[in-house]
Amino acid sequence: MKKDLGLNRDKILKLIGFLDEALRELNSLGGKEKGQVVSSRDRFALENLFYRLSMVCIDICFHVASKIGGKVPDSYRGCFRQLVEAGIIDMEHGKRLEELAGLRNVIAHVYWDIDYARLYDFISELGTVEEFKNRIIALVEE
Repeated sequence: MKKDLGLNRDKILKLIGFLDEALRELNSLGGKEKGQVVSSRDRFALENLFYRLSMVCIDICFHVASKIGGKVPDSYRGCFRQLVEAGIIDMEHGKRLEELAGLRNVIAHVYWDIDYARLYDFISELGTVEEFKNRIIALVEE
């Protein structure tokens, strides 16, 4: 028998669509030379896509954490910790997703001049986001 977790499946799947779009575009940028991306207008696309990617992951996290955990997380990073505590994602992925939340803060608040080469390197971490996406899809399909 299927357990009703109170998740809004349509909302989550719509967010997953935005996530897929950002992942596709970031992977496309990852296929270009790093120097070409960081020294061209592509760097602004890189920044924008990472911001969007992080916000979509955070939105999904907040929805799932509040429904399953029964409380709204107190921070973006704390949201992913809540999913780890609930057994939805493992500790390793949780820590990497917390880094993504931190990256969002850097971009949003311009804490330092954005290091586009470092941002480009984060493309290699997109597997963590894919794993998160797959786990959430499995959760809504349970």
